Amino acid sequence: MSTRRERQTLLIDADDTLWETNLRFERTLAAFYELLLPLGYSKEYVLGEVDLAERARIPHGGYGEGKFLVTLEEVYRRLAGPRVDENCVEQIRALSRLLHEAPLRILDGVRETLAYLAPRHNLLMFTKGDAEEQASKVEASGLGDYFALREIVPEKNEEAYRALVERTRLNPAEVWMVGDSPRSDINPALAVGLNAVYIPSAHKWEYEHEDIRPGNGRLLILESFRELRVHF
Repeated sequence: MSTRRERQTLLIDADDTLWETNLRFERTLAAFYELLLPLGYSKEYVLGEVDLAERARIPHGGYGEGKFLVTLEEVYRRLAGPRVDENCVEQIRALSRLLHEAPLRILDGVRETLAYLAPRHNLLMFTKGDAEEQASKVEASGLGDYFALREIVPEKNEEAYRALVERTRLNPAEVWMVGDSPRSDINPALAVGLNAVYIPSAHKWEYEHEDIRPGNGRLLILESFRELRVHF
């Protein structure tokens, strides 16, 4: 199915759509579990506790690498109880290197696809998270100039999409949200009447998983970012 038509607006997610993010967190979690081995808990239990802590924190505390590391420390202290080792706490804090030191890796096909799309369509980056952290990633990526607008919001829900459409005076029928998250990119966009392009990530964050729900817009599922050139 081809969606190719006259100039349209593409809202494009950033983390795990333009560049790799979740793999960094997966590596950090793996290192965190190794530090907790002396406590005797299974990997499934430890990761489950982290997931529960994340789900409790995010609605009130938001996203961010620093906040994630604070969550890991809190989980460790709770699981260790009287066995807390401050040396282990310092090692958990040092895991920040796995999140911060590795170069930002642009996903395959992204740069050339943006170069192809930018003259033909109206490209807007629409991402969520800690504003300072996300702005730093945009700068490091070198992709910012492809976008007419770069917007970072605390959460991408139906309210955020409606506000963006109203503020930019977009016609929902001519807007496509491109992203890897059913929870943040696909379902809320479809619910407010936008179209959506779902590009599943190889490294999925459980928090962002939902079944895709029918909405008022059209849904296109692609295997890779570079396939956007076929449809747009």
